[in-house]
Amino acid sequence: MSYRKPVIKSPNQKSPKQRSGVIAALDIGTSKIACLIAEHDGTTGLIVKGIGQHASEGMRQGEVVDIEALSSAVGKTVEAAESMAGMTINHVWVSVAGGTQMSQLRRQQTDIASGEVTTRDIIRLHRNDLDEQEAEGRVVLHRLPLQYAVDGVKGIKDPLTMSGRSLSADLAVVTASEGTLNNLRTVVERNHLKVERFASSSYVSGLSSLVEDEKDLGATVIDLGAGVTGIAIFMEGHLVYVDSIPVGGHHVTSDIARGLSTPLDEAERTKSLHGSVLTAIGDTDELITLPMVGEDPSDTPQQIELGLLGEIIRPRVEEIFEMLTRRLELNGFANAAGQRVVLVGGASQLQGMTDYVATMFGRAVRHGKPIGITGMADATRGPSFSAAAGLLRFASVEQELEPHREHDRSDKSGMLSRITHWFNTHI
Repeated sequence: MSYRKPVIKSPNQKSPKQRSGVIAALDIGTSKIACLIAEHDGTTGLIVKGIGQHASEGMRQGEVVDIEALSSAVGKTVEAAESMAGMTINHVWVSVAGGTQMSQLRRQQTDIASGEVTTRDIIRLHRNDLDEQEAEGRVVLHRLPLQYAVDGVKGIKDPLTMSGRSLSADLAVVTASEGTLNNLRTVVERNHLKVERFASSSYVSGLSSLVEDEKDLGATVIDLGAGVTGIAIFMEGHLVYVDSIPVGGHHVTSDIARGLSTPLDEAERTKSLHGSVLTAIGDTDELITLPMVGEDPSDTPQQIELGLLGEIIRPRVEEIFEMLTRRLELNGFANAAGQRVVLVGGASQLQGMTDYVATMFGRAVRHGKPIGITGMADATRGPSFSAAAGLLRFASVEQELEPHREHDRSDKSGMLSRITHWFNTHI
């Protein structure tokens, strides 16, 4: 079944290169799908030309559970963005929130053949990591160089032309489930689109919402989605840690629906309008009215104290952050991310969330929103569009040095060109 009209190309028309010109970002979430189409002219930066969003169907806890329903929703989202932009697209950059994302720090080492570091030494170093055997069913999303060392001297950003006998590099490697990526690719390709790259939702949210000082001094980005909560830690300008748990805002909604015996759509509306992490029974005399599951519309709806809603919300939010805290402690990052926490994702907008997280983590907390992108509509400037905006930034600037196993490692000239370009734009 086709869910979006194919783009008809002439025989001589080549697929567009997404790192310049038109860039399309597709954020496929559990509750919402967003598509941003932007142009990058290399001078004025990213300018958004088209925006599309649609309710997500066929996703649960960041995983595809109904390919047909999700394909249809993606098609409608992309068509809306194309209509607004007045153009069609062939390639998209896709964010990944699920896939049980994990990260690890790896070190690679090689001898310096001539006594002076050359680009080919760096190629050889990164080939070593490409040859690492990933766990079964895992695929590398990101392979990010953090620092280099020559003869044990660490903290080197650019080792080219340095003298020594041994060159090493510390890398942050983020992996995800191969099955998750394959299912998302199928959904995209059913709409006659090609996936240019997948990217971690938490990572790209940090790219769009953190200022440079926050990245340098250390910051933790917490991406509170409907089905998944992700976390990304930045230190000294680099991503150093990514993780995720399959619990999010939709679980809060389900708790409200069960606790108050009200329909899910009414529970979501009530959460958005009246929900707070901090409200408790006795804090206010305010009452809210909502229907009960299965009741006749003519029946008198129930009235509950506003504080009761907070008592239902808070335990689930506590569970989410306790799970994140345990993950950080287990991996040695509990006290390693500076003094700033930035909240993104739709569920982060629950009332009282910043105050609650500030108390729990003992750090300054703010909401993140897209920074430095022109043309974003007012409705898309909030935390729920951080991932989509971050994809645009990720696509427009070469963030990584040779991250893909899919590249042909025998293509020395191509690899040399990509590494040279990375150094020219980052060092």
